[in-house]
Amino acid sequence: MTEESSIPDFEIDRHDEFAQFFLSNRSEILLYLSLLARRHCLVTAYIDEGRKFFQTSVIALDEAAGALLLAPPQTLPPSPELTNASRITLMTNLDSVKIQIRLPQVSSAIYQGQDVLLSTIPEAVLRLQRRDFFRLEPPASTPIHCKLAALSPDGTTRVFELPLSDISGGGVSLIASTEIAAYFPGDALFRQCRLEIPNDGVVQVNLRVRKTVEMSSINGLHSLRIGCEFVNLPGSSQSFIERYIARIERERKARDSGLVD
Repeated sequence: MTEESSIPDFEIDRHDEFAQFFLSNRSEILLYLSLLARRHCLVTAYIDEGRKFFQTSVIALDEAAGALLLAPPQTLPPSPELTNASRITLMTNLDSVKIQIRLPQVSSAIYQGQDVLLSTIPEAVLRLQRRDFFRLEPPASTPIHCKLAALSPDGTTRVFELPLSDISGGGVSLIASTEIAAYFPGDALFRQCRLEIPNDGVVQVNLRVRKTVEMSSINGLHSLRIGCEFVNLPGSSQSFIERYIARIERERKARDSGLVD
């Protein structure tokens, strides 16, 4: 389980603003939860206000019991922070649509011989269908790396090659060690950065730092997530990135449909 130094934005708490994106029909809710389970979508589960989170997935639904089954954190048994939490907020993407789900308390259970987290089927699901919300996580087998030159506070320049945690038409999130945080202050602009996209080529972009979040795991490991937006991105580069996102989505849907091994 990891901890964020800033609280994420939960649009699910702003019902009046996003009312048109809420699903409350039980049949529709069951449909989308079933899709998440069938496609083994990676889900981020935020605890209470969202300062701590873990990666999970929907394992199964028990409609008769009104139960939702989730994969537990890798650290077992689940910590008291999790089992004593008053609410859990699930966030993921499905078919380029951002999904948010609010759950009450979860408990530990056994399902088909494996450890799971048990909660109730939610009464509402938020589907944010606006294109600018969608961020793609590159496949672990073919990660994207970004090469950039950064100026340190003492005036020296270093070149970094950092992996991406996600990419969208508007920007990227980089993963780095906390030791180099000083190179990435808020609003810093990095020109002529190279995004090396496997099987597609290289695209050159300008990046501006918009948000930096330090994450720490329970085993003491620390990392830095650097959220950046594209600056003055040419139309050709925008199309290049959007084609990559579309290709990865097609490949994932094909695998989900059993068309690709």
